[in-house]
Amino acid sequence: MEGYIKILLESLEEHDREYLGWKYFVQSDQVMEAMETLDKTFSHEQRKLFQDYEDKQTALDATGRMALARQAFLLAKEIYR
Repeated sequence: MEGYIKILLESLEEHDREYLGWKYFVQSDQVMEAMETLDKTFSHEQRKLFQDYEDKQTALDATGRMALARQAFLLAKEIYR
């Protein structure tokens, strides 16, 4: 069961531009602009600390998205049994 869920999740990630929609990309651009503005105010040490935070937050977000998607697949499987 884990194998097919992994394949489905990987496929979703590979094709995310097809279903995320324009609103996601507008918001993504806004986040990047805000981060670039914030980055200009950082000292070298602050920049390193923020990068560490971003790396950890990105990993956390990815783990959460994958867990949610996995549960959605498992729920769909139960519903359509």
